[in-house]
Amino acid sequence: MATTATPFKMSRIGRHGLIYGGGIVVSKAVAFLMLPIYTRYLTPADYGILQLLEMVIDVVSIFAGSRLGEGIFWFYHKAETEADRRKVLSTALLVLVTCYAAATTLLFAFAPAVATATLGGAQDVGLVRIAGASFLFESLLVVPFAYLRLHDKSVLYVGVTTAKLLTQVTLKIIFLVVMGLGARGVLLSTLAGNVLVGAGLTLYLVKDIGLRFSNRAARDLLRFGLPFVGTQVATFILTFGDRFFLRRVTDLSSVGLYGLAYQFGFLLAVCAEVPFSMVWEPARFAIAKREDRDEVYARAFIYFNVVLMTIAVCIALFVGDLLRVMAAPAFLPARDLVPVILIAYVLQSWTMMHNVGIQVRERTEFLTLATWAGAIVALAGYAVLVPRWFGLGAALATVASFAVREGAVYAISQRLWPVKYRWGPVLRIVVLAVIVGVAGVVLPRSNIWSSLALRLVLLAAYFVGVWNCGILSTSDRLTLKRLVRSRVGALVALNQRS
Repeated sequence: MATTATPFKMSRIGRHGLIYGGGIVVSKAVAFLMLPIYTRYLTPADYGILQLLEMVIDVVSIFAGSRLGEGIFWFYHKAETEADRRKVLSTALLVLVTCYAAATTLLFAFAPAVATATLGGAQDVGLVRIAGASFLFESLLVVPFAYLRLHDKSVLYVGVTTAKLLTQVTLKIIFLVVMGLGARGVLLSTLAGNVLVGAGLTLYLVKDIGLRFSNRAARDLLRFGLPFVGTQVATFILTFGDRFFLRRVTDLSSVGLYGLAYQFGFLLAVCAEVPFSMVWEPARFAIAKREDRDEVYARAFIYFNVVLMTIAVCIALFVGDLLRVMAAPAFLPARDLVPVILIAYVLQSWTMMHNVGIQVRERTEFLTLATWAGAIVALAGYAVLVPRWFGLGAALATVASFAVREGAVYAISQRLWPVKYRWGPVLRIVVLAVIVGVAGVVLPRSNIWSSLALRLVLLAAYFVGVWNCGILSTSDRLTLKRLVRSRVGALVALNQRS
């Protein structure tokens, strides 16, 4: 039965989202600081190897059932007692660890064949096994991280992920710069971080909730999550199929350049979608029980797009200058692909928001169908466009496939469980972002300082447009004005006291 005891506090999403976002900003700042090391101690071919191994692990994760944990948040909120909630979490942990262990065992056994088929030679079998071991210990992270998100322990979450990051970065410097291990060093550092943090978090979780297996919880998680196995096959095609086609018509260097450009699509996801979804994904199932759910969902979608489009515009405007400063010249062509890939990841973020009706109705097989529709479009696009335009063809095919998936998910979800989104403000900010982004692409990049100045002017114009084009409501703007005035007043008072 729908209830609306108190108004939903959107500030909760913002507060914890900022904490998660702060952790992500730190991680990305560290990644960019490491970029000169990566591009000088790794070759484009090394980047290609790491991209292909990531593709291999994605395939293994499909058979391991890594998406079986998708129902954790829904069934946790659906459970009526605290004991049942604990059983959902502990059962999910046991199921995931068992499935990951079985898949990793098979990967170790067939590592020589995998290395020959994907990397071109059995001499790289060790790299495959290191990646497989790292994947195994990822199973210890999924449920503990979900537990922290369910209980709004964002500070602890960020602290743990930051400690993991610092461990891995320290080891990467040692393995790459001091020992010259190349791609092997990157893989070993990832393995070490997963082992240390995974073991520690699992002990923390088991201490809090115990370790109980529930047949009912297992059946629910399997029923909800098994369709995602088919979804993940299609998602793999959407995300990594382009590398396969590129590898067949070009070389490892082209795969590496495309992979670097794709990292900026991931950057948009991790800076905008991930911090928001960290709080939103557990909260939206509680919101589903409220009478004012439509208003909450609609407001959240508008606010989310303000953040999403702003970060996308910043990346599109400044990626070229960033690569000029941070990367070796051989990596500069990657900048031309970034704006197209950003479009695809905007569409992916919308899909994350719009699949709520499918999940609330527990009809996750429709997510599989929608994702496969996108995958079929992707395969056709890769086959036709990649041989003709290489990386650009792959990027355009990705946009088309993500658009088909988003359209199908939105239509099905609205039919199963309608939500009254307000599209007017969202479409206005999309048009504004496209205009500014296109201007940033066509403007010259002769001198780095003049290039930065021109793009800062464009960014300022974008913010003026956001403020004046009816994207934010009057009450939203008043709230922002009060917030800015209070912060400025606090700073002035602090300076006067000092």
